Amino acid sequence: MHTEGTGLEPADRPERPRSRPPVEWDPDLDRDRRDELSGFAVASLVFGLIGGLLFSLVFGVAALAKIKQTGQRGKGLAVAGLVLTGVWLVVIALVYGVNRYVAHRAQDMVSLQIGQCFDPPAADGDDAFVPGPITTLPCTQPHRAEMAGWLSFAERPGGDVGGYPGAAALVQRAETGCPLLTRNHVLDPLSLPPDVHPRWYVPRDSEWVRGSHDITCLLVADRSPLSRPLRENAAVVNADQLRFLLAIRDCAELTTRIDALRAGGPSADLGKATKEIALSWSNMELELRVGPWPSAAQPAMDQLIADVAAARPLWQEAAAATGDDDLRVRVQRARQLSSPEHILAVRRALRLSTTQGEPLPGS
Repeated sequence: MHTEGTGLEPADRPERPRSRPPVEWDPDLDRDRRDELSGFAVASLVFGLIGGLLFSLVFGVAALAKIKQTGQRGKGLAVAGLVLTGVWLVVIALVYGVNRYVAHRAQDMVSLQIGQCFDPPAADGDDAFVPGPITTLPCTQPHRAEMAGWLSFAERPGGDVGGYPGAAALVQRAETGCPLLTRNHVLDPLSLPPDVHPRWYVPRDSEWVRGSHDITCLLVADRSPLSRPLRENAAVVNADQLRFLLAIRDCAELTTRIDALRAGGPSADLGKATKEIALSWSNMELELRVGPWPSAAQPAMDQLIADVAAARPLWQEAAAATGDDDLRVRVQRARQLSSPEHILAVRRALRLSTTQGEPLPGS
């Protein structure tokens, strides 16, 4: 029998390729994979809990990608790990920001120089703490505060300041120390505007730990802005002005105090102030008599010394008074001999302030 076709014998024909046996789908195997918990998701959650931010982020992203492909369980764990990573980042940012703010705030106050002028940051009431960053200004521009100096808290033997003493103790130290410090910053209280008073900032406990142990003493204008420097210390006044201001300032401050007590203060306080001024009055007379004074000021100075000499025994009598009525009568008599005319004449001759808030002529 003849076979037509390709002309090849059956033995010469190429063999057909053998196909691979079909792979059967195993639903049980696929179900096992979907029921399997993603190890990446578990790792993301664990590192998210302990703060391993980089690992939590990497494992969380990898887990979500693999779960999408395989259908494994653990998507919620991976998401929770990523959320915890975000929470850690927010907490770290807040802590860093607060620390940076506190450090800069303390540094702002420490870096202020005596005599620098600035606008204090806004604060609710008399905030004893540093409320914010400081921006210095030229003292000839409107401003509300001038740096007067630093007041150290009482140190322990050996230079150890110890732990944070508390805001109340620091404020108490500032209330007594800053007025004395500003008194040396401005030797002549008559040159201060009437609404300028000593103020202070004390370090917080977090600033104390960082080494900021000093109280910052300021002069602050309560109402009207300032447009000139207030400093009037030994580096600003001349030798004659300095001698005169140091000679009269104790008596001037005590006289102001006595006038306030006469208006309705306790008798005991008035008696104490009177005893103090009796001693200061004698010292003032001795210091004013030490010359020579400039020729332009000498005639007025002689008149002033005569006034002081006449009032001195009256202050001594007032200091010896025994009753309230007697005390007030004798104080009134001594005050009548304290005429301001001659002291103002000396001030004009020495080119010092003659009215409240007036700066040194030419300053």
